[in-house]
Amino acid sequence: MAKEPSAREKKYFNRFKTKATDIVNDSESLKNLLTKLKAKLDDSEKDDSLREKLIEYLKLVSRMVTNTVSGSYKDMPWQTFVMIIAGLLYFIAPLDALPDFIPIAGLLDDATILVWLGKCFREDLENYKTWEQANFSE
Repeated sequence: MAKEPSAREKKYFNRFKTKATDIVNDSESLKNLLTKLKAKLDDSEKDDSLREKLIEYLKLVSRMVTNTVSGSYKDMPWQTFVMIIAGLLYFIAPLDALPDFIPIAGLLDDATILVWLGKCFREDLENYKTWEQANFSE
């Protein structure tokens, strides 16, 4: 079971939630976020301390956001979109509740927020996976 984010993690996350509200309305900012996410994912794949499940989750979320931005996927609720963008901002930010340069701990707070969001929006993620399978499976 995923632990609830600490008060400090929630405080930092709420700052990113405010930014996310602006970003979801700006396609250029969204593209920039996805570029930064891809770069951090590429770097993270080289880091054995990150679990493969987290990386797969981030790839799923990245595809979900990309398909929402492109207009291919139209079923993402607005609140889910804002919260996921806030989570991605938190993940790619080098300085958050625990800076990423602190070995292991710096990525654990990122994982805590992302796992918490995954639980909060599990149904939306499952709906997207079903849509993705129906539209992109061979």
